[in-house]
Amino acid sequence: MNFAQDAQKLGTFDISALKTVVAGFDDSVWYGDDSRQKIYPAHASTQSLKLIADADFRHTDPTTQPAFAPLEPLIRPFMDHIRGVYLQTLRQRRVAEAHGAGYFIRVLLARLPADTEIKPHIDEGESLKRCHRIHVPIITNPDSLFMVGRLKFHMPEGEMWEINNRRTHAVRNDGTEARIHLIMDYVQPGETVFDLEGPITA
Repeated sequence: MNFAQDAQKLGTFDISALKTVVAGFDDSVWYGDDSRQKIYPAHASTQSLKLIADADFRHTDPTTQPAFAPLEPLIRPFMDHIRGVYLQTLRQRRVAEAHGAGYFIRVLLARLPADTEIKPHIDEGESLKRCHRIHVPIITNPDSLFMVGRLKFHMPEGEMWEINNRRTHAVRNDGTEARIHLIMDYVQPGETVFDLEGPITA
């Protein structure tokens, strides 16, 4: 979603329990589904585990994947926090009252191996234009850098960031270990989005 900043921090969390679980995943978890990498060339170096996702990249009626259930207790606090973030103002609350509660259209874990990159790109597609794209680093290192617009920075473990995915963004992991982020795409129906191509509705 396009907004006034390159990125904005939404909070900081204790991710130790989730980190322990994710660190224990073997390669079969990460290499079981490469459809995202085939569809989006910028993500060719990554691996992912889809938790809430659909092959048709729909914008409504998300499908919860089997991998979500065992992780849900560890991820639910992040999701609850995000819902609260976008209900802080009177305008936001009125939109929710008029159009219904927000929902997560996609949730996934994305792994970027050491010494690889996600090439510069802008997220396209009707759903990606209309959702808040939020990252929480679960395993990372100081040599993993995120670039969004003019901003270049390291996202520490446990920090929650919304990125402006309608600006050019990229990632470079020059560390010696893989970087793993929890990525959540949140939709508030009825929200006005001032996209690069003009106003649209989430």
